[in-house]
Amino acid sequence: MGHNLAELSKEEMDKVNIDLIASGVAYKERLNKSVLDVQVEQEQPEHLREYFRERLEYYRKFSETLPGAGYYATPDSKA
Repeated sequence: MGHNLAELSKEEMDKVNIDLIASGVAYKERLNKSVLDVQVEQEQPEHLREYFRERLEYYRKFSETLPGAGYYATPDSKA
């Protein structure tokens, strides 16, 4: 795969978008934000749901190596 996303086929672009969605779900979970992975999965095209589950599992495992929500204290929070 090249660097120019505009050159990707529709199928490859759909997978890129599913990858972004799965990483977003894992990110929200890591920050303890409300997200329903089952609902997000149901919103994806049927033929890409298995791919979504695979990528979500990958990002969940990767998230275990990253800091949690407490690491990102904002200036106005009472941390």
